[in-house]
Amino acid sequence: MRGIGRYSLALAKAIVRNAGGNEVWIVLSDLFPDSIEQIRETFAGIVPDERIVVFSLPQFAFYQDPGNWRVRAATLIREHAIAEIEPDLVHISSLFEGYVDQSISSVKALDAHTLVSVTLYDLIPFLNPAKYLADAGMRQHYFGKIDALKRADLLLAISAYCGEEAVRELGIGRERVTNISSAASDNFVARALTAQVREAVLARYGVSRRAVMTAGIVEPRKNLEGLIAAYSKLPATQREQHQLFMVCQPQELSRIRLLEFAASCGLAPDEIVLSGYVTDDDLVALYQACELFVFPSFHEGFGLPALEAMACGALVVASSATSIPEVIGREDALFDPHNTQQMADLMQRALTDEDYRESLRAHAAVQAAKFSWDATGQRAVRAFEQAFAKRNERDLSRFPPPDKTRRYENLLNALTDLDAVPTDADLIASADAIALNRRSGQRRQLLVDVSILADHDARSGIQRVTRAIFQQLHSACRSGWTVRPVRLDRGAMAYRYANAFLNESAPGSEFACDPDEWLDTQPGDVFLGLDLVADRIPDAIAWFGMQRRRGVKVYFVVYDLLPVLRPEWFHEGIARVFPPWVETITTVADGLVAISRAVADNLQDWLVRHKPKRERSLRIGYFHLGADIGNSQPSTGLPDNAADTLAAIRSRPTILMVGTVEPRKGYVQAVAAFEELWASYVDVNLVIVGKAGWGVDELVPQLARHADANKRFFWLQGISDEFLEDIYASSSCLLAASLGEGFGLPLIEAAQQRISIIARDIPVFREVAGDHAFYFTGDTASDLASAIQSWLALFAAGTISATTLPWLTWQQSAKQLEQVIYDGEWYQTWCPK
Repeated sequence: MRGIGRYSLALAKAIVRNAGGNEVWIVLSDLFPDSIEQIRETFAGIVPDERIVVFSLPQFAFYQDPGNWRVRAATLIREHAIAEIEPDLVHISSLFEGYVDQSISSVKALDAHTLVSVTLYDLIPFLNPAKYLADAGMRQHYFGKIDALKRADLLLAISAYCGEEAVRELGIGRERVTNISSAASDNFVARALTAQVREAVLARYGVSRRAVMTAGIVEPRKNLEGLIAAYSKLPATQREQHQLFMVCQPQELSRIRLLEFAASCGLAPDEIVLSGYVTDDDLVALYQACELFVFPSFHEGFGLPALEAMACGALVVASSATSIPEVIGREDALFDPHNTQQMADLMQRALTDEDYRESLRAHAAVQAAKFSWDATGQRAVRAFEQAFAKRNERDLSRFPPPDKTRRYENLLNALTDLDAVPTDADLIASADAIALNRRSGQRRQLLVDVSILADHDARSGIQRVTRAIFQQLHSACRSGWTVRPVRLDRGAMAYRYANAFLNESAPGSEFACDPDEWLDTQPGDVFLGLDLVADRIPDAIAWFGMQRRRGVKVYFVVYDLLPVLRPEWFHEGIARVFPPWVETITTVADGLVAISRAVADNLQDWLVRHKPKRERSLRIGYFHLGADIGNSQPSTGLPDNAADTLAAIRSRPTILMVGTVEPRKGYVQAVAAFEELWASYVDVNLVIVGKAGWGVDELVPQLARHADANKRFFWLQGISDEFLEDIYASSSCLLAASLGEGFGLPLIEAAQQRISIIARDIPVFREVAGDHAFYFTGDTASDLASAIQSWLALFAAGTISATTLPWLTWQQSAKQLEQVIYDGEWYQTWCPK
């Protein structure tokens, strides 16, 4: 980040910290998508997300094209988008950008009502046009910005000199200029530095002797040649003990030029060192490690490197030009930058006069403490308040600002009046941007993904959850919100409203008869990935990124991580699509909501191990599932032999297993255990309710043609929810033999019917069932057979009572989910750095 970027960010944070009763909004452009997440994270917890607004602009091919209609349109669209917030004052952190990038800034190009403040860093190009504005296009751009600067209601100058320069050179009234000064970042502080660390950091950049240091960009006003010439005038005995160390990143031609100039001054190659790139941490150490810091600049807006050096405890001597004396605060530490002999004499004194050195060291600490970002922020806020009060006092009879409709009309009229001729593509891009910037004031939307369910209800466990949770969220919508089902359009990899699904699941409700239009989102909306669309979510990553940049919160429900943690338990297709899905949701989501604490812990462990690339912290929550089948739109219907089946189940103790027949569910171990029991003449039924899944090619024929089928063994596939409830009620016990689960919904369904539970001793079952289950361990048939025999003995003795395991209704389950996504009751936060 450049110096202006650092200053802008630090000032914004200081304004927020010192805003008092004022409301601060952060406004960002979507033409810089890579910075948006980082800025949101920077202001997380101090500026509410809804007050960080991203406006949309038509992309353009930079300012250099003088006939660029889009640049002019973007200027108007930006001011309109900001005016939609109805601010009292807009502060522009950097007005002069935009010639070589897609920055757009303007002052009263469309909105003449709102107060505008601008940070003024310097007028160096204005005062030196031959050096900085030789390019005609750049000159036109810069002087256009000067005209805009003159229209500003308030200038926040970064030094008193800079402010006086604006008054003197631009004719701006002194009452419109406030010196807010500057400060060093918090990391620029003196720390304990051992001799070993000091030598190591200097050696890292090629310095082998004591360092006379400077820092800054390579350009004429920095007077680096003057410093080289002055250094060459030091006595040879001094130069033998020191090296001139320039912390800079010169281009190759500049590097050669500086080294050739040093040679022409009589300096040996080892007497001057150019650092190249230096990290912030190393820069702090280098400031502390140097023998002397010299700042020789001809012209500065402030002179931050000198302040940073003093804040780190360095001895500093500097130029007496422009704003630099404000920073140094000491006459006898200044030299005329045009007088190399004077510069050399002061350096010699600072290197050899111990009393002077000690006084410089003491002064550095006192002077650096006079500058702080909080003081700068307080000055800025005070200037804003005074400008607002003056405007209101001066313009008591002023007409009120235009309303939303009038603002829109003003924008369209201004676009029509542009003299350049737009193409159809220009008009479409601008219309899209204007539509995206619209602040409708409508209810916030909870956008619930039902993509798979809307396409086909396969009655799987996840679809039962999706159906039940959506029904509860929709039927008990919070005030100020609307709950909308949405589905992924697999052609466009973007989301539509699932209104056709809504018409089927909640006929007569709002929007149910509308077509499945594209989503119209607003900042503050929430996307909830309730349905599992693992195979296509990675392809929609660009859509999710765009929505997050707009201020839409993106959350996903995570049912389990088993296909990632134990891929051998799953079909190759599932094992293949899950890792990219997990990578994607941990990258694009604001929060992940697991269906159990165990899954949430698995997520945290996965994040720690894999460290997905993201700027913002990722929140992790969890909720528990409900079990009232009656409130999940249950399927109905009984088979013709239902009565006979139920009678057979009730005729002896019956152990029930519920779930798709697949390797991780423990069916192989269970069937083998029951065959051992039956071989030992144990009178017990085994009932399996679940369709055949993947990886059980040997087991399925065994089940289908079992010798005890429909006698002591029952395999029921594709039955209705109504019949399943009857099966639960007729059974003695549920066997949960799964090797891994996200939750274990059958445990809750069994508890609802007050039947006992035998469960494998795994964390998620302990979380769900607690002390209300009989747990077993071991992977062999004999291990499980022994556990079942122990349970049967207790059952026969009457010491196994009906379970009192508490369970949630789907309404209560949805409330737990709402407490996470609406109320922010998160379980953990993973920080990427």
